[in-house]
Amino acid sequence: MLSRTQLAALYPRAASDHLDAFVDQHALLFQQFGIAAGRNRLHFFLAQIGHESGGLTITEENLNYSAARLMAVWPSRFRTLEAAQPFANDPQKLANKVYADRMGNGSPASGDGWRFRGRGYAQITGRDGYRAIGAVAMIDLITDPDAAARPATALRVACAFWQWKGLSVSADRGDFIANTKRWNGGTIGMDDRWRWLREVQRIVHWSGAAVPDEAPRIDHDTIVKVQRVLKQDGLYDGSLDGVIGSRSRAGLRAWQAEHGLPVVGEISSETLHSMADAFAALA
Repeated sequence: MLSRTQLAALYPRAASDHLDAFVDQHALLFQQFGIAAGRNRLHFFLAQIGHESGGLTITEENLNYSAARLMAVWPSRFRTLEAAQPFANDPQKLANKVYADRMGNGSPASGDGWRFRGRGYAQITGRDGYRAIGAVAMIDLITDPDAAARPATALRVACAFWQWKGLSVSADRGDFIANTKRWNGGTIGMDDRWRWLREVQRIVHWSGAAVPDEAPRIDHDTIVKVQRVLKQDGLYDGSLDGVIGSRSRAGLRAWQAEHGLPVVGEISSETLHSMADAFAALA
């Protein structure tokens, strides 16, 4: 499905053992967890893990902060330098404080905060998350939490996280912002996530079975141009976001019907050809 060359281009700083495992495992795992079922599912997943893991280079949460940085990251917990100083540059002590008594973790003395700190391509966190995602992945992450970050199992855990969170729903709608909110509870790092999505669209070609002719290479800029044409024709009322969601597909179906093309709701070569004059007018 994805070649090592593609993955190395997408995640150029990833270690060889992570890339090798990804190449070997992804086709089966993406089928098993439904990620291979649509363009947006595949692209959103690759973009989200790219952001969360720094391109498969960060597989364990960095909790080594100065006292001043602790005040910036957790202002409600560390209101003064004096309060932050005992936890500065002490990742284990910090994790056991800030992650205690939530997400299924015990008290600071339990060590759960450190044991179940953020790990893996999805940066899963907390005893409850490790237990639930491990059950989906069929890996005992409570006994072996490091498996979330190990090359041999990191991708399975990230795919299980996707399924556990129900992320295919927002991907199928083409809603990358909702997908991000569901992923981490907010829109932290949204600009970087969009950057990752554009890079995925540039490198990872999608060929869907619904497109009858040879599928063209569709990147972010091409999708935006198509959306602009559809909007100008009154066939699309969504954002120019470079994501083919339900509104874009509806507009494409309307355009294709009007122009006597196979109505597939995807960007086929025939569709691009039929928009050539409209594209020229955009310049």
